[in-house]
Amino acid sequence: MQSQGRAVLTYAIGFVLDVQLACFAIVLTCMALQDRGNKSLRWLAYGYISGFAGAILDMGGHWLPHWLSTGVFIEAAPIGYGCFYTGVAHFVRRGIRARWFCLLLILGGLPFFLSWSVSGRLNSGAALQDGILAVETALTAVLLVTPSDRETRWPRRTMAAFLAVYSAVEFARVLVFLITDKTPGQAAPWVEDASGIVYVVSCSVLPLAFIWMMNTRLLVHLNRQSMIDPLTELLNRRGLQAAAEVELARYARAGHDLAVVVLDLDFFKLLNDRYGHAAGDAMLCEFSVFLRGMIRETDVAGRIGGEEFVLILSGLGPIAALATIERLRRTVSEHPFQPGSRLTRITASFGITVSAGRRNLTWDVLQHEADLALYAAKRDGRNLSRLYDESLAAETSDIA
Repeated sequence: MQSQGRAVLTYAIGFVLDVQLACFAIVLTCMALQDRGNKSLRWLAYGYISGFAGAILDMGGHWLPHWLSTGVFIEAAPIGYGCFYTGVAHFVRRGIRARWFCLLLILGGLPFFLSWSVSGRLNSGAALQDGILAVETALTAVLLVTPSDRETRWPRRTMAAFLAVYSAVEFARVLVFLITDKTPGQAAPWVEDASGIVYVVSCSVLPLAFIWMMNTRLLVHLNRQSMIDPLTELLNRRGLQAAAEVELARYARAGHDLAVVVLDLDFFKLLNDRYGHAAGDAMLCEFSVFLRGMIRETDVAGRIGGEEFVLILSGLGPIAALATIERLRRTVSEHPFQPGSRLTRITASFGITVSAGRRNLTWDVLQHEADLALYAAKRDGRNLSRLYDESLAAETSDIA
């Protein structure tokens, strides 16, 4: 009676696995066809297609040659997990060379699967399959935990944990065979039961975690894109707002001053009128690269529209900020730019404000003060830098 109940359980687990493989193979194939450029998703679909093909061979065993229904069927799972490893390798952009090791395992096992299926050594074939799966899943788990990017850390760790459990179960199955020369179903039923549970859970969790991982990276990418100016690849207004909140929080916590600088390229409209808007865009791009090269890695640069840029310089008081921007202003005026086929020199006007130990500062207040200082620099003749003081608050003339 107990053996009959175990047979029913084994059949039920096999049926659930076959249904899962079929459903995920269809869904993932449709997703891969819709997103043809996604190699990770494509290899994930290949893996489930392989598993589903193995399930069909298993169900059609009564009508197929033994070498096909058993020898080729037992190869389906190693092929599937080899594809899964390749998909992970493409996603994390690492471990591509180890794909060949997985392929070697699969191809190396095939002759043994075929010969053992004909000679009736099915237990040996099952043990070899378990060994290959144990190695493949262990390699994939290691590959998932090695990248340092934080954005996909949790889905990667979730998959790695399930794969580590899967690998441990497969190694246990191999160990049972090596000790007893029998399959776990014959010598250690509890190992067989644990295997069935792990197979069913992993078949569901792995593709969902994989999709979670891809979706996480996509959301992070879209969020970054929403904060980047598409022309210059500097921060846009939203990105500057987020960066400023971080700097202001650091300032409130540690008390280290920060400077906000608004700069405007002088007479930029004349350049557009003379050389065309394409040359103007090229100038903005070239100036953005130049600007990034002139500031520290800890500083922030952004473009808030047209030819107007913003800098957030951490750790600078009024004297140091003014000296830094004066050096930048002189370097800009002396640097030959080439937005197209000819060299061009430009100048810029700078407005500077500094936190200077003040409390309860906001980004709007600092940006407004830097704007007033910029207006003063342009009013006084351009190609100048001006430091904000309270006397400028009454001077709000709109100078273009």
